[in-house]
Parts: sequence; structure tokens; C-alpha cells
Amino acid sequence: MATLRIGTLLLCTLLAACGSEDDIGSPGVTPPAPDIARDDPCNRSAWVAGSVELCEGTLIYRDYVYDDYGADNGLVTNLFTRAGLRGNPLATNPGLLSPTAGDVAYPAGLQNTADLVRLDLAIVGSELVATAELNTLFNADDARLGIAIDTDNNPATGGGAWSPLRVASRGWEVLRVASSGDPQRNRLQLRLPVPAGTVWRVQAVVAQKDGTVMNVAFRGTDEQARADGAANQLTAGNWWEDRQAAALAAGDISAFAAEVRVADLRNRVTRAAPLPVGFHQRVYTSAYSLGEGVALTGVPGRDGTSQGFCEQSFAFLGKYQPYGVYVPPAGTTASASARGLQVVMHGCEANHASQINQANMQARFGDAQGRILVAPLGRGPYGFYSGLSERDVLDVMDDIQRRYRIDPEHVISSGYSMGGFGAMHLAAAYPDRFAGIVNWVGFTGSLTNAPDTGTPLDAGLTLLKDSVLTPLLSQTAGSITASSSYENVLNYVGNFRHLPSANLYSGADELVQVNQALALGQRLQAAGVPFRLYLHPVSEHLTFMALDDWRKEAAASADWRRVRAPARVTYRFDPRFDYPEYAIVHDRAYWLSGLRSRSGGEAEADLSAPGCGGREPVFADGQDAGADPVPWVALQRLITGSTPLAPAARLSGSLRNVSAAVVDVTATCLRDRSLVIDVVSDGAAVLSLSDGRRVSLREGRNQLSL
Repeated sequence: MATLRIGTLLLCTLLAACGSEDDIGSPGVTPPAPDIARDDPCNRSAWVAGSVELCEGTLIYRDYVYDDYGADNGLVTNLFTRAGLRGNPLATNPGLLSPTAGDVAYPAGLQNTADLVRLDLAIVGSELVATAELNTLFNADDARLGIAIDTDNNPATGGGAWSPLRVASRGWEVLRVASSGDPQRNRLQLRLPVPAGTVWRVQAVVAQKDGTVMNVAFRGTDEQARADGAANQLTAGNWWEDRQAAALAAGDISAFAAEVRVADLRNRVTRAAPLPVGFHQRVYTSAYSLGEGVALTGVPGRDGTSQGFCEQSFAFLGKYQPYGVYVPPAGTTASASARGLQVVMHGCEANHASQINQANMQARFGDAQGRILVAPLGRGPYGFYSGLSERDVLDVMDDIQRRYRIDPEHVISSGYSMGGFGAMHLAAAYPDRFAGIVNWVGFTGSLTNAPDTGTPLDAGLTLLKDSVLTPLLSQTAGSITASSSYENVLNYVGNFRHLPSANLYSGADELVQVNQALALGQRLQAAGVPFRLYLHPVSEHLTFMALDDWRKEAAASADWRRVRAPARVTYRFDPRFDYPEYAIVHDRAYWLSGLRSRSGGEAEADLSAPGCGGREPVFADGQDAGADPVPWVALQRLITGSTPLAPAARLSGSLRNVSAAVVDVTATCLRDRSLVIDVVSDGAAVLSLSDGRRVSLREGRNQLSL
């Protein structure tokens, strides 16, 4: 499998077209009017990485997270020494497709122990107090904190080596190093007499105990992560530390500093940092953690192993979690009163900069469609967007919606490969949160998914799959075939009744084979949901990333709009895929809630409540073909119009393995109205209305009036 992945990456590089530099946000540049007022910098639980603020006289620098890879020592093989092939003793990060620019390793067991999260600088009496919070600190002497102050703000005077730390810079007159910290609070602190001067230039680093600097402060919000899935994949990083790695390689960090006015500290000034535009990183504080630090081999998911190819595991354990974000600049479509949102979920071995860090991705989905793009880390390269990884996506969505005026009618679920699975899973689990789905080569939940041929051959193929192929793949590929951590999404496409999708697959895909694409298309068509399925016969798994085109799927998604309260709701769920320990329970959609499974397994509610009337979509099945970015053919079912739906005080449909359900009578316009019920249930169930009325259903057809 490793050879296959390396070949794929090289093919990606060969196919890449030359493009422009990433549109990087700049400090001090704010987006147009629609941003929500910034919260108090003194009580911030989420932030733009690289930002500097003042809180009642305390200067606060908030850093990038998981950016502690040290200097770029010139190792040319990102594929091995910079990437975390499982079991690779030289690895510095977990993902093959998420390389680091720096390539300095930690001693065994001390991964991530020089990762700065926050640095505070305050005058307390006659002392200047510098307090650094690290992401991880197991032992008091795991890391060293260095602070240098240019007291006259003149880089031409002073400076030199930061002994005992292995770095240098120009201009400083005062240098202090702390060699011990508090592992209970992950903090190191320095106290020194208040230096002379009225304006200082302050620099700071965190190093391993031997003085090897891993992380540099005050790099600004425009730090780079240039590994774009194409030409830069083998020469740059994906962790917002490219400039840091280059400076540490040169041994001079003079470029990274904060200018501090002493009067601001003494006068207890509060000043929030502006929100940048362009591509940058945000960090939020999670309510959930698996410990601290980084687990290169990963903490396994429910399947209990993390050593097979792309088996679920969680590598980034702590409470501080980063995500990538692209905010379109002023003058684009996104400068309207509210913006759309597109969640872009990465694939196996990749990370939160792997796809949205591409010029055309940003231009076609961000600028042209008026959307902010966000890319969750998902707790690592193998999270599969269920469990703690799903929690990460939901928390990222919540954080960005708190910080910007997001139009809830235009939220898109999208992703690549494993992220394509995530896009379908999140949309199926929360269909009322999204306007549509964009899925690139998404894994469907099982390697054995295949279309029905409608011939006697199907019986033989099913026997072969169940008796030979599935057991064999379960032994060799683990959870990729049969998982207790996530579902087979083919069984849940009925939940897309009001969610159009654009699905792109490759005929020569070596990882998500064409049988899965054909099976998905067949299921979408049979479910009667709106969709486009594009099949590109000559492309492979990473072609779309390599070519950075995205035009037809961006155009397809342009007019998608969330359906709020449809007359008919189809929702299939399985409580075995709930994670109540992370506040994840799949028991509601639209005006249905409180859904319970009678057996504890898969169940489905398919109910119609046309109390509000409205309009019903009209569909047309068809085919299409084109050549962008490579030749394709398409199967599609598109909405071509609508017909009126008369209001009716009726609740009808079916319940399968459902023991309880609640109907919102306000959303369905059934409050204070007599109601005709016509529901088929396969067993006893309690159907409750939100106004307090209840109906006990028996097995079979239930016809009554309330």
C-alpha cells in the first residue's frame, strides 16, 4: 500500500499545472462589513493563529498549533522522513500527504513538547513577567523558553546568539531563558526587571531541552503552508511553518518580532487584533481531549487497531485544535451582507491545509460563490469524520459561525476521498444543516460496494462477496471494509431527499475503485434524490487535486439553498454510530426529533406532513458529458421546476424499527388543528406531537384522527 500511495503522489505532482501563489491574508487587513463584532480579547477561547492582542495591559500572542517542526535541514524526501508512514521511526508528522517544512524530530516519547500555544507579557510591579503556555509538557525540563528584547527598537544595535539556545537574531539587548516549567499547567515563566526604553521589539522561541529551537513566536497571521497538493507538495509544508522552518535553517529569526509600547502595558490598554482575509489558520478550544500531544501511530477508534491503511485513529489529542480557513477579500461576491460556508474535509494522510490551499479552490468556491471555506483537521489524517473527528467538524462549524455572519441557507458539505465519505456522512446525519454536497472520490463505506446488474449474476456476486471477499478484506484492510466506527453511506442516501449533490469519481482510481462510484450512482438514482455523478474514465485518485480545476462542481453548487421544513422527511439512523460521550446523537432531522430505534440498530422514519403546503420539486433524469478538467460522462437527476402542494392536516408515511418519534407541529403548521394520521409501522411505536398529543401505534397500518 505504501508503494501505491507514493506512486499516486508522484503522479499528482506530474499532472500539476503551474499556478499563482496562494492568496495569503495579511495582518491589519479586515474583511468587509458583515463580520460579527469581535469578542473580548481577554476571554478568548478561539483565535486567529499568529495574532497579537492587548488585554488590560497584557500583550498576548496566540500561536499556530502543531507547528513545532523546527528547521528545514534540507531533507529532500518528504515522502519518508517528513511524513508519518505508520511505524516510520523518522516521522515528524502523521500524514504522507501533509508534509512538514521543518524536519527536526523529538526524542522518543516527547513529541510536541516545544509547541507554543500562547505567550503573555505583562508588567507586574517592577518586573516584566513572560508566561508561555505549551500544547504539551510531560516533564518540567522538556522544553526551554527564550525571550529577547530589543530595548531601543533598533535592529542595528545589539543582538547575537541566544546561547544556550541554537538560534540568533539582531538588535536585542536583553536575553532570558527559562529551562524548567510546570507540567501540570503546561507553562514556563520568566521574570526580569522591567527593561529600559519606551518601545521594545520582543522575540520569543520554544526549544527542546538541548536547545534545539522548534517553535518561533510572533510570526504573524500570514505564516505559510504552501504544500498545495500539486507542484509544491514535495518542497513545502502543510502546517503553517514554512517561514519558521526557513528562518531556523538560516539560524536567524530577526524577521519575527512584536513591537511593544511600554505605555500600553502600564496603562492597561485593551486592543483586539483585526480579522484577516485570505488563507489562514484558526484555533479553537475543544471540550474533549484524549490526553495531550501527538500520537504518530494514532489512538484507535472503536475498531481497536490503527496500523492498517487508512484505519480510523486520532493523532492530535489535546484541547487546542486548529483548522484551515479561507475568507474571500473585499470586492468579491463574498462581500455581501452574509456569506455562505463550505466545509472542506481532507482525505487520508492529509490535513487541514491540503485542499483549500489552492488558488482555484479559493477562487471558484470562495470568491465566486461568496463562501468562507473551512477545513477541519478532524483530529488527524485518519479520523473518518465520526466520533471525535465528527465532533471536530461540528465544533469548527460552530466556531466560524460565531465569528462571521454566515448565511445558514448556504452551507455546503464537501470533501475528498475519506473527506468525501465525511461529506456524505455529515450530510446524511444532519441533512437540515446543509444546502448540498460536493464529494470528490469519496469512499462509500466498503470496498465491496458494487451496482446491481439486474441479472442472475447478482446472486453469485453477492455470495462471492459475503463468503470470500468481505472476510478476506476484513482481515487485510480492517475497518476500511467492516467498521463499527462508521456506516456504509449507500444505505443512507435516502436522507439526501432535499440535498442535491455533485459527486466526482475516477475510472482508474486505485484507492476508491470504480465499483463504488457505480454503486453510489445507482443508489442515488433509486432513492429518487437530486444528484450529479461525474465519472472521469482516464483520471485516478488525486487527479482533481493535482489539476486544481473544480469548475463544474462549483457551478453545480451555485444555486443550492437549504430546505428548512419540507413536507416529507426521510431519515435513516443507527444509534450504534452515536457517540454520546462527545454529545453526538443522530436522532433528529428537520421537524422530526426524539427518534428511537426499537432494536438499537438501524431504523428509518419516512413521514409526510403537508400542513404548510408549498411547492414540490419536479425532477428530470438525464446524462451529460464534458472535458473539464479531463473527459467525463455524467448521470444526473436534476430539479427542473416545481408544482404547488395544497396544505393538508395529515401525517402519513412509514416507520421501520422506530419506537418513538416527535413531530414539531409549529414547523409543519399542524398546531391547534385536527389531524388525520395514516402511518404504517413494523412494530409498536409512540408518535408524539410537540404540543403534547401522543399516539400509540401498533404493528401494521394505523389510521386515526386527532
